[in-house]
Amino acid sequence: MSVAFISSDFKIASGRLIPGGCGYYRCILPMLVCGQRAHAGQEAWDATRGFGIKDTSNTGIFGFTNVMLKLMMLRWTPRQIELAQNLGQRIYTDIDDFYQGLTEANRAYAQTHAEQNKVQNRDHYEKVIQTADILTVSTPFLYDYYSKQRNNVYMIRNGVNTRQFTPVTQNKRPVLGWTGATDYRNNDLEQLRDWLPDFLEEHDLRFHHAGHKPDAPSFADLTGVDPRRVTTSPMTIIDLYPEGFQFDIGIVPLNDIPFNHAKSNIKGLEYAAAGIPFVASDLPEYRLLHEDGVGLLATTPDQWVTQVESLLHQNHRKREAARQHRIIEQRWSIEARAEEWRDVFTV
Repeated sequence: MSVAFISSDFKIASGRLIPGGCGYYRCILPMLVCGQRAHAGQEAWDATRGFGIKDTSNTGIFGFTNVMLKLMMLRWTPRQIELAQNLGQRIYTDIDDFYQGLTEANRAYAQTHAEQNKVQNRDHYEKVIQTADILTVSTPFLYDYYSKQRNNVYMIRNGVNTRQFTPVTQNKRPVLGWTGATDYRNNDLEQLRDWLPDFLEEHDLRFHHAGHKPDAPSFADLTGVDPRRVTTSPMTIIDLYPEGFQFDIGIVPLNDIPFNHAKSNIKGLEYAAAGIPFVASDLPEYRLLHEDGVGLLATTPDQWVTQVESLLHQNHRKREAARQHRIIEQRWSIEARAEEWRDVFTV
């Protein structure tokens, strides 16, 4: 079995392959558990050999029997898939986000709109999805949506690399925090206005936003939190991403919309892997994680306050952090998903 994981979410810099979040979780980590004949990289194409990957020296490597395409939205990709299939390659497409459910508040809506990006957009992406031999998806929502349209859809949930994270120390006076890019949300953060500013004032606490970008709206502006209570760390590459976890209690606010029902619980997995107890919006994937013993749930402002208040005591957080970290290692690590990834390339 040879597998090429190809993604538009990769870039090459300083002689090394650098994945974005999607490329890391749905290409790099699966590649690592699929054996020595699995490789990841940017697309290389040859009409007589089909899909290959570029190595870090920009040389094409070919000869793969299985090809996983991730976030490939180019106009010509569906035709390439047909040619590659004729050459004997089996083409997979992985889906980890519901692009058909994007709202205009999310920067990706305009970036992938056919009228604004004729070469690379979500309409081409849907053709890629329908042309591929096999689909892999990360959530039941995505499975239900695409299995009504076609056959050969397989669900493999996300798994986290627990070795990537060093558990935080858990300070006596906790810092609350959130990771992410504010401009790629669907009005999720605004719901925090109803309780977070007053909560931080009442308990005299700080908030840390990891993933700040100068050209994106600030966390303080979107949530109404006093900017003097907010610290930030910048958006960074995946290798340095855990350095942004400079807080003791995590939050995962998500609006109750189809796009968020399709999202995996990866942010909660990351928090727990880093030893950070968290509260998330009560949506299906976080409900599942909660039922597995990881994370608290909230819907109303009062529920958010109650759940976060329950985590203010340092000793309780330490116990929860250790317990939840063990659950993640056992049930939600990439190693726990290894067999599913290997099996899907032999169906």
